[in-house]
Amino acid sequence: MSFRPRTLAALLALVGALLAATTLALLSPTSASDYLIQEEPEQGSTVAEAPHQLVLTFDRPLAQVRGVHHVEVTDSHGHRIDDGHPSISTYSQRTLVVPIHAEGDGTLDVHYRVRLLGDGESLDVASSYNFSVDHTLGPIDGDPVEAAAAAKSSQALVLWTIAILIGIAVAGGLIYFLRMATGNSRSSLEPTNRSVFRD
Repeated sequence: MSFRPRTLAALLALVGALLAATTLALLSPTSASDYLIQEEPEQGSTVAEAPHQLVLTFDRPLAQVRGVHHVEVTDSHGHRIDDGHPSISTYSQRTLVVPIHAEGDGTLDVHYRVRLLGDGESLDVASSYNFSVDHTLGPIDGDPVEAAAAAKSSQALVLWTIAILIGIAVAGGLIYFLRMATGNSRSSLEPTNRSVFRD
């Protein structure tokens, strides 16, 4: 089987383009999915209430250098709602905490640029994602969260009452059984007043 020169050139060009694209994808530090392994709220999610902070967790430790981590969070009107001071979590050196103050519904855009550590060198990563806030997903008027908590509390009280009553019944049954058992054994050991001899 032989290839025509044009066909061979086209195949070589295609292979070269694929190799170049793969190399650029591997070397590019801007892909969020490669380094950001968890975000709260999650990318593309819709929450009923805007959180007080964002939590970004990466696949490697964050550099412990002041001022190298930048996170900007904007609301649907383009207003910045973060405080401009992201901090590394005290529980994990891979997690960045970003305080925010958001109000109303809409899409929140998160743009971040961080420096990660790994293999003896640092790596600057920059990317973005978004999530939405929709208060209509929350409790309906007249059915507040407190009502749900009260219902759970009532159910717990009923379950505890039933458990206590069952415990009392079991204890009463054991006491009755033990009294019957000890009563029978005691009566079998007591001497009788009847004489075995006849007058």
